Amino acid sequence: MLSERGKAWLLMLAVSIAFWVCFFYVCGICFASTAAQEFFAAARGQPDINAYAATCQSALETGNWQSELWRQAYNGAGIKAPPEWRKAGRPTFKAYSPEYTGGKYIARESYFRSYDSRDAFLGDYAAKIKRDYPYSYKHRDNFWLYFAGLYRGRLGSWATDHRYFEKLARTAVRLAPEIFGTRWRAKLLAAYEYAGGRLEPWQREIILKQIKGADVE
Repeated sequence: MLSERGKAWLLMLAVSIAFWVCFFYVCGICFASTAAQEFFAAARGQPDINAYAATCQSALETGNWQSELWRQAYNGAGIKAPPEWRKAGRPTFKAYSPEYTGGKYIARESYFRSYDSRDAFLGDYAAKIKRDYPYSYKHRDNFWLYFAGLYRGRLGSWATDHRYFEKLARTAVRLAPEIFGTRWRAKLLAAYEYAGGRLEPWQREIILKQIKGADVE
């Protein structure tokens, strides 16, 4: 039989263990964050882009920030290095990427811009959006219109992939609960309503299909 002092000591030990378990559990909730949440928080520091649209585009381009291009070069959107970039001696990274041409996907090796940090990439990405994708820049308050603007660049579309908008929309629906919480669906629909007739009919169809698809998963 335990003495009263022994019982008191065991009680104090149990209370102490319970406290530290709760402490580390709460801290884990408070400080744990996903790659998407971290990228979104950083992107919000760039006023010339839509942070959520940039997060979705980067998630798509990097395979959720697991690609070699991201891990080795912090290139979060597949931005290629044109000749003038290379001639200036700026850092590059050579990698294969899928290109859609002639009705099929092929792997093509290209030079991509290389950055020394996520923030360096975001700064250059924001400058490119402002310079080459004026429609996205103009509508940076709405991520659906921002996506649409990636098809209306000064030099053409951002990607050769004919399903790029669909993939962006699917990514937006997938990441929404992480970024916007329980009201994610209302957030996406409100942005859709705001965009209204400025979206092409096929774009509106894709958006609604992706949101409705999430409802039945």
